Amino acid sequence: VTPPTTTKMKLAILSTVVAGAAAFAPASMDRAPTSLSATRAVKKAPATAAVSSGKKNISFNTEPNETGLIGDLPPVGFFDPAGFAAKASPEELIRYREVEIMHGRFAQLAVLGFLLPEKYAADGAFGDDFLAPSGTALEVFNSDPVWLGLTLGVIAVLETIRLIQTEPGTRTNAGILEAGLYVTPTPEKLGEYKLKELQNGRLAMLAFAGEVAQELVNSTPLWENLQG
Repeated sequence: VTPPTTTKMKLAILSTVVAGAAAFAPASMDRAPTSLSATRAVKKAPATAAVSSGKKNISFNTEPNETGLIGDLPPVGFFDPAGFAAKASPEELIRYREVEIMHGRFAQLAVLGFLLPEKYAADGAFGDDFLAPSGTALEVFNSDPVWLGLTLGVIAVLETIRLIQTEPGTRTNAGILEAGLYVTPTPEKLGEYKLKELQNGRLAMLAFAGEVAQELVNSTPLWENLQG
């Protein structure tokens, strides 16, 4: 008998899919002042009042803290339980934020990369042997290792090109505004987009870890777990 999925897992996956639409808003970052040490910046960061952005479900500081980074939302504030920020230089903090944003973007794609293939497998869209026999996304390691290897190879090549063609501090800018693919927002709206992308990415990383853990435990497709 398949154990029922938990309510928390359902909410995490569903929330991530809904939130993914705002995931790829441009997220360039302001550089932190190089004259400040990260330790002093974190310890002295003032608690600025949260100002409503016009949305009832989200509020954020209109000015970054002294690290130059956004994302310190109540109730946790500047969340750094492992002390990485306290030990890092301002340049390292910028790199950490870039890495966090890119991991969040990949995690949002990965969440969909679990749900969509499993839906196609359940519908028989690619034949009975697609993701067979369990129908889970993790089955791709056994059923289609060549395609999986090619996919990871293409991603690796694209990431290498991105790193070669960009400089630290600009590596999260996808060039959407510069290419005219999106209407240039106001500074306030752009700040809201940056924060939403950051939070959506954080949620997606947790949701993707939950997807993998769930399928390793019960070997049941996510769609079946969601349907109870």
